[in-house]
Amino acid sequence: MSARATIFAAIEAAIGPAGDPAAIRAEALALLAEPQRVRPVLPAGDLPDLFAAAVTRLPPGASSERIADLSDLPAAVARHLAGLSLPPSLKIQPVPDLADLDWAASGLQPVEAVDDCVSISLAETAIAETGSLVLRSGPRMGILDAFLPLHHLVAVRAARIVPYLEDAVAEADLASTRNLVVVTGPSGTTDIEGSLVIGVHGPATLHILVVG
Repeated sequence: MSARATIFAAIEAAIGPAGDPAAIRAEALALLAEPQRVRPVLPAGDLPDLFAAAVTRLPPGASSERIADLSDLPAAVARHLAGLSLPPSLKIQPVPDLADLDWAASGLQPVEAVDDCVSISLAETAIAETGSLVLRSGPRMGILDAFLPLHHLVAVRAARIVPYLEDAVAEADLASTRNLVVVTGPSGTTDIEGSLVIGVHGPATLHILVVG
């Protein structure tokens, strides 16, 4: 018997033979029909506040702030970069909501290189339960810009915050989506001697600007 067969035989001996596929599917559909049975009840409060509270529970390097309008975004970004003692330059995703803003008025210089120190993206949706962001690739939205910079800033409209992950993808056409990424906090790993290390596989900081 091959090593693979031995392993699978041991697994089957431990958990028993596979169940009836139709029964398993029926059980899964029953859970989906009653999502309150399998997902936690969120605390009372509006979704932007619940989202902000979830961000505070993420690993070090995650932060958020609320701004009133998209036109306030450049000034908020400039303040954040100054607080990190970073130069006033960043890669800006060329989506209309970001590209149309007056970044120069806040002393910010757009740069083109994808691996610069800072980038800013526009999230499609945010998830209040986990403090996560949903980023979808497109002609003007490069997903690599969420992974290569050391510091990642993300704007998301308050109206686009949903309670749960399944709400974020319920209406998404995943079949025609080239790349959809759920980002929860900065990059972190515990592969190195069991200690949490931030920024190894992606950004070391993630700052979220909730608009509206």
